[in-house]
Amino acid sequence: MKKCFDIIVIGAGPAGITASLTAAAKGRRVLLLEGNSRVGKKLLSTGNGKCNFTNETVSEEHYYSHGDPLINSVLAGFGRSELISWMRAIGIEEKIVSGRIYPRSEQASSVLDALRIQLDLSGVTVVTGAKVQYLSRNDDGLFEAQTTEKIYTGRKVILAAGSKAAPGTGSDGSGYVLARQMGLKVAKPRPALTNVHLDESFCKSWSGVRCDGQVSVLIDGVLTASDTGQLQMTSYGISGIPVFQISRYVSAALEEGREVKLELSFLPGCSRQDAVSLLESRQGTIGDYRAGDILLGVLPKNLAGVLIRLSGIDRSASVGGLSRNDIGRLASVLTSMKCRADGTGGFNQAQVCAGGILKDELDASTLECRRVPGLYAAGELIDVDGMCGGYNLQWAFSSGYTAGASASS
Repeated sequence: MKKCFDIIVIGAGPAGITASLTAAAKGRRVLLLEGNSRVGKKLLSTGNGKCNFTNETVSEEHYYSHGDPLINSVLAGFGRSELISWMRAIGIEEKIVSGRIYPRSEQASSVLDALRIQLDLSGVTVVTGAKVQYLSRNDDGLFEAQTTEKIYTGRKVILAAGSKAAPGTGSDGSGYVLARQMGLKVAKPRPALTNVHLDESFCKSWSGVRCDGQVSVLIDGVLTASDTGQLQMTSYGISGIPVFQISRYVSAALEEGREVKLELSFLPGCSRQDAVSLLESRQGTIGDYRAGDILLGVLPKNLAGVLIRLSGIDRSASVGGLSRNDIGRLASVLTSMKCRADGTGGFNQAQVCAGGILKDELDASTLECRRVPGLYAAGELIDVDGMCGGYNLQWAFSSGYTAGASASS
């Protein structure tokens, strides 16, 4: 007679592992299926390999669909303090850096090693190299998860197969297929927390520059989102955490065929008049310098060269000889430079996805599918994406815990 598990968890990322450990701790017979040759592969790349697993300021406001009762409920049940305590219980001490919380070792591999040890101790049956291709329910009401090698049977299933972000780690979007097989509605996934490509010829000139700035996204001329921090200029466009934060809007708008522009300020917090005053002051102090050096000491040289060129200033003129119009044009570029966006880093370079199983499909307190009793979802597979700073990993652990605890009741 075919063995029937209490719970089958599909996907061994942070959400799936947490769900499995939570259910096993409640005495359930758990099967964890992973398509990769090992569990937790994507976890190793989080936080630049340091695993920023949560933040001092976790709240529903750090998620783009904030205000949704599902996010509030999940975080209330297993939030930052619960996650930190859980990490300590499996041997991971925390370290706080500018509000971001990492393992004290600053190694994502430490967290993964601890999770693997817990899986070994918990009694969870782990099968790797087992990509689920089809999910169904048989006449007895049991779920059947079919891989290329075998069909596994379980009373309940937790879908935690991840999104389409970073497919090199195994996140190939197969979880969306399984969700649709079970009749769930899925919002089209789009890249989020990724870089933005610009349709501008000057990008190669500023490549490699890093500086503080503000980036805003204008969709059909309307300000949609904005963020401030360190910007990274690249040969294809622009990157850095502020760009990641607004990239989900760029992805969606470009796919809809709308006009997308980025507005950049390289003097964040300064108005155009503030910039005019700064430049006029420099006319008084370095008036004998060449105009091409007016931003010397203000911005990195390669970036300054691009901005001066875009302002139409004669670099060979003297700083003191620049006209009020010259100063005004440069001030405008410094504080509100507009660039045409024509793409993003796509799924290959995205950290997470916007989109996934619609939240309305799930019970907010249990993450059980309303129309498919016994089926649960967790992690990136759900249409929840957060800002940079540990919020997406917090969601993975929180939703995994919620689904695992609920499926065990």
